[in-house]
Amino acid sequence: MRAPSLIMARAVTVGAAERHRGCLRASPSADSSVTFGGRVTGSAPNPLSVVALLRAPHRPRGTSMTAHETTQDVVLAALAQGVTGRVLAGTDPDARLSGMNVAVEHRPDYVVHATSADDVQATVRTAQRFGLPVTVFSTGHGFARGIEGGIAVSTAGLTGVEVDQPARTARIAAGSRWKDVLDVVTPLGLAAVTGSSPDVGAVGFLLGGGIGPLAREVGFGSSYLVAADVVTGDGTLLHVDDEHHPEILRALRGGKWGLGVVTSVTVRLLNLEKVTGGNFFALGDDAATLFRAYAEWVPSAPSDITTSIALLRLPPLEFLPEPLRGQYVANVRVASTRPLAEVESAIAPLRTTVPILMDTIAEIPYAAIGGVHADPTEPMPFIDGSTLLHTFEPQTAEAVLAVAGPQTQTPLMMTEIRHLGGALADGTNGPDSVTGRDAAFALFTIGLPVPELFETAVPAAINGLLEATQPWSLGRTQANFAGTISQAAPVDLWSPADQAHLATVRREIDPDGRFALPA
Repeated sequence: MRAPSLIMARAVTVGAAERHRGCLRASPSADSSVTFGGRVTGSAPNPLSVVALLRAPHRPRGTSMTAHETTQDVVLAALAQGVTGRVLAGTDPDARLSGMNVAVEHRPDYVVHATSADDVQATVRTAQRFGLPVTVFSTGHGFARGIEGGIAVSTAGLTGVEVDQPARTARIAAGSRWKDVLDVVTPLGLAAVTGSSPDVGAVGFLLGGGIGPLAREVGFGSSYLVAADVVTGDGTLLHVDDEHHPEILRALRGGKWGLGVVTSVTVRLLNLEKVTGGNFFALGDDAATLFRAYAEWVPSAPSDITTSIALLRLPPLEFLPEPLRGQYVANVRVASTRPLAEVESAIAPLRTTVPILMDTIAEIPYAAIGGVHADPTEPMPFIDGSTLLHTFEPQTAEAVLAVAGPQTQTPLMMTEIRHLGGALADGTNGPDSVTGRDAAFALFTIGLPVPELFETAVPAAINGLLEATQPWSLGRTQANFAGTISQAAPVDLWSPADQAHLATVRREIDPDGRFALPA
């Protein structure tokens, strides 16, 4: 049986994506592989995977030539001369790109399916020659707005994971997803600090800081980033670590956007084979009671137990488990490296508050960590929003329930509270640029995947939720949660000191502004 939240995602998207005029599918590119150290370490996935960096319409600074002042044939010929992967005009049907959010339409002038760092370098040099912006695609979980013009370079063809067991590190190519990493490292008794979904790209997760199922215990994923290979705005390939360009490494640890094209990263691994993890449900009014109980319980939660709670509206479809079919539910997720008995003791107040359904809390192999949240993997059209909270208390819970509770008629499909703090608040893991260290909780919400509701109903509901929780909000979100609707401009997610550092690094590696920042 599939995880309930995955079932929900599948159910609510039946027909929705097909109805949406922006649902675009990418045709597969030719099979290819990337070589690490002279040997092939992986093959390219379908380039349907997209988008590590969020982009907006953009023209590089200091350039006089635009895409409209060049001929398509000349640019395509120049790209093809230096690139071994597929090079396509943006109008080519095979160049159509779609990521996790199929409501986002992309209209680049050119699409390059890179198969190596050399391909990326050649692409950027061609972009420099013709004064074109460059947008980077990876696995499709980071785009809230579509691409307009310029060159879209897909790093999906750069795959492979290479483990150095004595050093306890893994080198990960830019197109790899966390599930690819787990497949390689977990048989060795090692673990990578992943996101809640193993389907997410490793590089995009790390560049945004990275908050995973064990976040309160292990901290930000970017804290484990020890090196990277980066193509700069003039096409130079830099190796970045604590000894070489440390200022760039600091920026990559959470700086997210406008930092060149990362072609590979190296991360520290953990000696970890098993964790305690899983989730459980409560229905209807019991769901609201559990949500209130969570607000009472969570301030005293141990720092080495990471939890979240989501309010979900499930469709009345037959393949759902009968107790959940067509129901409003609360779903509590739990993960920790503590023994099962200790975790069960800690969460007992939640389990005993109301009748619980489908309780999966157990000792599980780390390879199964994705089952804690059971995030959807199938693309769908959606609008989302988020904010960081300094507090989640009973009054906050009541404010959320007033907008998204079981008695409301709202187009919000999910409203989630993630408990932060713990190791996430520790700033002693080396210089970085992460956002959200000062937050105690993250609120994330997503509307029903019904495009007819996207114009007014869903945005109004999301804004209503953000307004209702404003008294407890920090007024900004975490970089990896920056979606369709946020309370602050992306540049304002960082502290003034981090903003200044990121601006300096961006000028250093991309003086022409070739790698656009989100609007």
